[in-house]
Amino acid sequence: MKVTHRERILTAYRRRTPDRLPWSLGMTPPVLEMFRKQTGASDPARYYDFDAVWLGVNAASRPTDWSPYYADRSFEGPVNFESDWGFAMVQKEPGSHFRHYESPFDSKDFTPDDARRYPLPDFRDRARYAGLADANRKIQAQGYATQYVIGFSTFDFSWLIRGFEPFLADLATEEESARILMDRVSDTVADVLENVAACGADIVGCGEDVGMQNALIMGPDIWRREIKPRFRKIISRAKRAKPDVLFFYHSDGNIAEIIPDLIEIGVDILNPIQPECMDAAAVKAQYGDRLSFNGAIGTQTVMPRGTPDDVRAAVQAAFETMGRGGGYCCAPSHTLEPEVPWENIVAFVEACQACIYR
Repeated sequence: MKVTHRERILTAYRRRTPDRLPWSLGMTPPVLEMFRKQTGASDPARYYDFDAVWLGVNAASRPTDWSPYYADRSFEGPVNFESDWGFAMVQKEPGSHFRHYESPFDSKDFTPDDARRYPLPDFRDRARYAGLADANRKIQAQGYATQYVIGFSTFDFSWLIRGFEPFLADLATEEESARILMDRVSDTVADVLENVAACGADIVGCGEDVGMQNALIMGPDIWRREIKPRFRKIISRAKRAKPDVLFFYHSDGNIAEIIPDLIEIGVDILNPIQPECMDAAAVKAQYGDRLSFNGAIGTQTVMPRGTPDDVRAAVQAAFETMGRGGGYCCAPSHTLEPEVPWENIVAFVEACQACIYR
């Protein structure tokens, strides 16, 4: 009997052995343009037939006017405002996919009243999920898993609103304004993930970069005091809405200190196990009975700087360690940057396709 894409990836993420290795990749706009030129296709997910399909929610019924927060501000390049959360995204280098983020409260005080009044997206608005349950059922009926991962969460959205360095200072000094903002942000993230889970998604989750190359951005005591309880709430609400939903969590960098905490509060899938920062095989050996993984192929090292043979060897090594007994979807540790040669992308794809469980 043929295994469906959905069966394959959910089997792996539930820490059982599938028929073959699930895999995926993401592309920055310059790499996507290279992909289009090389293949004549427009969508890598359809071209490579990934096991999971991404869901999306509808735009806000009533868009927010962010201009009052940026009155008398000037920017060093073209600027867009994130439609739901209001932080500014400035393109400082023409042609680059990178954006510089600026806070609505740059160089301003941030009081408890500011934290209470700042307009956050209304993810309780039912219009944001119109048609989502039907779309989810249709995708699953076609044999694919469904997933929705919001790009940021409590820490990231809070500093994007407050400003990075001021927010870290607020965390360290236990400012009331920071706690009010984090409560509101985490409730908002919980709203969207709860509703998407209730629409039947197989996988929901969030990204939240709390790791640097060698350590956490903040001390683990601060993370456990301020971030962990709010993250527990987010996961709990998603799993109450759909008890068998799998929760996906992304953080770059070295977050080894808090992996046991993530397991404790209900994370099912950890991404990306950045190999330049953590020993992926050791993480699998220590936590693979309680946690599944996505990633582990270096986008700082082997993908841009290795040879095609290096890439094939990295995939094979990950298959033999991370993939042992299931619990692993092979992927680059982040979106592929312009420095990655096309030959290395081909090598990655071919190596993943050759990884069959026997």
